Formats: sequence, structure tokens, C-alpha cells
Amino acid sequence: MTTSFVLLGALLLLSGFFSGTETAFTSLSPAQAHDLKRRHLSRGRVVARLYNRPARLLTTVLIGNNLVNIAATAVATVLTISLFGAGYEWAVTGVLTVVILIFGEVTPKQLAIAHNESWVLHTCRLVAALEVVFAPVIWFVSIVSNRIGRIAGGRRRAELTPRGLLSMVDHAETVGVVEADQGKMLRSVLRFSDVPVSAVMTHRTRVFSVDRGRRIDETIEALIDSGYSRIPVYEDNPERIVGIVLLRDAAREHAKGGGNTPLREIMVEPIYVPENRRIDQMLAQFRRAKLNIAVVLDEYGGLAGIVTMEDIVEEILGEIYDENEQREREKVTAEGENTYLIVADIPIYVLNDALNIQLPFSRNAQSLGGYLADVAGHIPAPGEVFETAAGRFEVVSTSRRHIVSVRFHRKPDSNSEESA
Repeated sequence: MTTSFVLLGALLLLSGFFSGTETAFTSLSPAQAHDLKRRHLSRGRVVARLYNRPARLLTTVLIGNNLVNIAATAVATVLTISLFGAGYEWAVTGVLTVVILIFGEVTPKQLAIAHNESWVLHTCRLVAALEVVFAPVIWFVSIVSNRIGRIAGGRRRAELTPRGLLSMVDHAETVGVVEADQGKMLRSVLRFSDVPVSAVMTHRTRVFSVDRGRRIDETIEALIDSGYSRIPVYEDNPERIVGIVLLRDAAREHAKGGGNTPLREIMVEPIYVPENRRIDQMLAQFRRAKLNIAVVLDEYGGLAGIVTMEDIVEEILGEIYDENEQREREKVTAEGENTYLIVADIPIYVLNDALNIQLPFSRNAQSLGGYLADVAGHIPAPGEVFETAAGRFEVVSTSRRHIVSVRFHRKPDSNSEESA
């Protein structure tokens, strides 16, 4: 009698072991599995091997769990008959179901979720041994389940994707694990290889450049007043950039009495890049060329703008100002509940992050102003309104060639994807 009670208790513990092991492995993230493999060597490799074969792992655990639960039911039935006689099996079935639910399912799974890394490290070798013991049964069950799964359109385990990582960052920011500034930086890093230089460059209409034929003494004051250390040099017209003058070279030559030297004699060969070059590629090119400025060309070979190392670094860290720069106003300013004043040259992906909306962007419309002009088919006038799934955009001010500022009225709880 005592032996039966001890056996029943052991079977309940094994039921909890299998239920908890199943939950511990399934709740393990790819990052956790990789980290365990790196930190715990032999046991970590066993964990990684089991984790990367989820079908075999799940089959092993479920076989063990079902065998244990069936054995527990049989032992409990025998105990009931020996204690109370035949006819009380229904009662023990109900009691055992509750006991297994509490001690063999719910409690172990809660513990496994809370301590999944520790659990898998301490159980991995036993589970690996059971895989060998149950190998024939696993083989048969896998064949049958795989065929049924293919017929039913079974799906593979979801892989870790950049979109998934962005969702993890958003969640971490929501629960307070990551600060808002840190979350913004992490999103920028994750999107780093997707951003083209055209999204971060200084547009050609705002580029400060000088004529290559001018002398140093004619331009040195303008070069210094510009606040830039590297200045594009053009030939014939500002659209044709042919070189870069380093302010230090111009100042050194001027100090030596070479004020009559034309800029073309001290300028350096520029880097030319297409506007669809990704900023991670641009960063690597800057490091190879040892020059921190590049001329961005459009698809026809015309000047699109200028991109610098600072532009790329600011994509991750945010705006960086030195003592010669005036601080720009914020791109997005809250004016009230669900109302924002927006500088129209803000990249759409930055606006999406800032306001948690989903405006589409393309090669032809990467800024908010470009998007609204593309929708309108012309440069909108102040007061024009655009209704979108995210909310209402109202043009506040424009120049002759582009939109300057926009007021956005968000729809309450709006987070739907714009399809206009």
C-alpha cells in the first residue's frame, strides 16, 4: 500500500517534470538559446540541439507525459479498489484529474516560464537520453504527424525577423525596460541597412558650395562663416560638383601667403554615390576613402545633394550640434491632444516611429512633404487637407517649391496602415 502511494507521488512529479520541460523549451527565445550555448558550453550545446529540433523534442516530452499520466491513473485505480472496493473508480478519476491539473500541469508550467533557462539547463541531458530511448516511437509518430501536418498545411516555427525585433523594442519600451531615447536609437540601428542616403542627405537646394576658379583670399571668409570644415566646389554651375575643399587646407595655404591660389589647386577628388546607396554601405565607403563627405547623384547623374559622416551618425544618435550650429526646431511638436505641428522634410519612417502610425514611403516620396505632394499631384497650398487612415494632414505653410510645415490631427487609437 505504501509503495503504491510512493509510486503515485513519483508519477505526479514526473508529470510535472514533463509538463514544465515542454513549457520551458517552448518559452525559450532564439536569443536565449544562443546565449545559453555561448555561456554554458556542453550543456548549452545540448539545449541548442534540442531547441533546434522542436518536433523531436515535443514528441519526446509528450510521450513521456502521456505514459506517466496513464500509469498514474492505473496506480490510482488499483489503490481505490484496494481501499474502497469496486465502483469508486469515477471518484478517483475526478480527484486525480484535479491533482494532475494543479501539480502536474499548471504549477510546473508557471515555474518553467519564470525560470526557463535554469530549467532547460538542468533537464536537457535527461531529455536527450529519453530521445534515444523513445527513438522508435518518435520515428513512427513523426512520420504520421508530418504527413497529417502537410495535408493540414502545418507551419514551421516563426523565425526571428527585423520586424519581430522592432516589436520587441516597442514592448520593452512600453514596460519600461528601455527608455524612450534608447528605444529610438535601437530602432534606428535595426533599420540602419534599409535607409538610403537620400533620406539623410542635405538636399541640393540647401548645399553651400563655391566656384573652383575663385582664389582663396576671395573665399576664405565665406568658407569660415559657413561653419563647415568640408565645402563642395563646383565648375560652371552649382549643380556640377567637381571637388571638395578642406577648410584646414585653405586656411593653411592662406597663412603661408598663398591667397592668390585658386581653389582647384587645393581641392580633393570627391566621392560620388547614387541616391539609393544604403547608409551602412556609405559608412563603410567613408571609412575606406578616409573622406567624410560625398556627392549624391540622382539617376540621371545630376546633383541630388550632399551626405556626410555626421548625417549617418545622427541617424542613430539624433541631431548633433556644435558651437557653430543653430539648433533646429523639433520636427514634431505636440500642440494638444492628438494634434501635432510637423516640419514637412521629416523622413516618413521617422514620423511613423514618432507618432506610431504607418504612412507608406517609396523612392519618390521619402519625406512627409514629398508624400503629400505625391498624393496631391502638385505642390499643395496652405490650408489644403488630406484625409488618411492615420488622421488628417493640413498644410500650414509652403515655399515656391515645397511644403514647409504641416499640422496633423490623429484619429483616436489610430495605428492602421495607410494605403493611399
